[in-house]
Amino acid sequence: MQREADFFRKPEEGDVAEITAFKRECQECGSGMDGTGILVNCDAREWLLYNEKMENREDPEGLHCLQYGLFREGDGRLLGLLQIRLELKGYLVNFGGHIGYCVRPSERRKGYAVKMLRLALDICRDKGLEKVLVTCLEDNVGSAKTIEACGGVFEEMVYDDRNYMANLKRYWIIIKKGL
Repeated sequence: MQREADFFRKPEEGDVAEITAFKRECQECGSGMDGTGILVNCDAREWLLYNEKMENREDPEGLHCLQYGLFREGDGRLLGLLQIRLELKGYLVNFGGHIGYCVRPSERRKGYAVKMLRLALDICRDKGLEKVLVTCLEDNVGSAKTIEACGGVFEEMVYDDRNYMANLKRYWIIIKKGL
C-alpha cells in the first residue's frame, strides 16, 4: 500500500491531460487558480517546462519555487495544485506568501487543501524554512479555515492594490522541526 504522500508529487509529462482538464474546469467555473503559477496563461506542456525552470533557477530574475499536485489513487485524477515559493520577493512579500494552492472546483470541501498544505509544510521544513506566510482573500472562509487547521496564526489584514483589489488575510505558520 502506498503512503498518502506518494500522490502529492511534481506534475510530469504524463499528467498533461489531467492538468488541461483541471485548468478547463477552473476556467468554466470562474475559479481563481492560485498556486498554479502561470498555468492560466499557457498550455500544460509550457507550464511543465516553466515549473522545471523555476525549480532549477535557470532564470535569475525568476522565482525559486516548486510545483506539486495532489493526484487521486487509482484513476490519477488531479485534485489540486500547490506552489511553494522558497523565497519571497516583490508581490509575494506582502500579498502572495510562500504557498499558494487551488483545489479542483468539483473536489472542494473534501479536505484536499488541508492535506496539500500539511504535505507542503513538510517540504518547506526539509528545504530549511522555519516559518511560512500564507494568505487568502478576506471572504474566502474555506481557505482561512484550511490555513488555521494547519497552524496558521493571523497576523493582519492588508489591501492588495496590485492584483485582487481586495483585502487579504496574512497568516504565519511556524514549521515544527522533525523528530
